[in-house]
Amino acid sequence: MNILFILVTIILASLVFYFTVKHKIKCANCKSSDVSATGQKKYNEDNVAIQGSPSSYQDFEYKCNKCGAVFWASKEAAIFN
Repeated sequence: MNILFILVTIILASLVFYFTVKHKIKCANCKSSDVSATGQKKYNEDNVAIQGSPSSYQDFEYKCNKCGAVFWASKEAAIFN
């Protein structure tokens, strides 16, 4: 009984984490999810931000492979999305 409860808890926690991390970036122009990171990034942190906290995030530059638009998208720590 306890083993079943532990397994179900682990599976549910894994699913929640998987869907939290799997946040797809979409093009700001055509809403396509076929985008590539250009490698450019800007750090935006509060003065007292802790790395990985909700107030610690980065802006990444992306290019849409469908329409060619270049845009910036914020990406917070994965567990807070």
